[in-house]
Amino acid sequence: MPFVLYRVDDRMIHGQVVVGWGSAIHPDRIILCHDEISANQWEKDLYESSFSVPDCQICVFSLDELLDYFQGEEYQKERTILLVETPKDALNIFRAGIHFDKLNIGGLHFRDKKKELNNYIYVDAEDVDCINDLQKLGVKLEGQTVPNAKKIDVGVLLEKKIS
Repeated sequence: MPFVLYRVDDRMIHGQVVVGWGSAIHPDRIILCHDEISANQWEKDLYESSFSVPDCQICVFSLDELLDYFQGEEYQKERTILLVETPKDALNIFRAGIHFDKLNIGGLHFRDKKKELNNYIYVDAEDVDCINDLQKLGVKLEGQTVPNAKKIDVGVLLEKKIS
């Protein structure tokens, strides 16, 4: 079964993902794709043990490990949420061969030199470039913090706020 949610969230694994989205779509696995965290065993263990979710495994994979999982038998059987930290990470995954038609932007929070699109999406020039590239590849970007929140078209929001 394909990934049931592709999500960008700079907080990565937290309550909105595990409780909010997990309760709504009942994943078998939540994967955080993050090369640096996957290379640090202490951090990886921390993320993988951060929540206890019945019938759901939390994993931290590098991009290479994600590609192996995507091509394996488990992927075909599981309902999986895929999390990344930035739009650039999502674009790298797409370019590596894991294609998706919709990407949830759940949170890109305030940092220096980022511009506000709304109260939970702040972007810098690199984010804008990656979002535009994803749109050119046919990916629809939707801002939505939790399943029962209103969906926002990030492309339209970007045009209004940045152009």
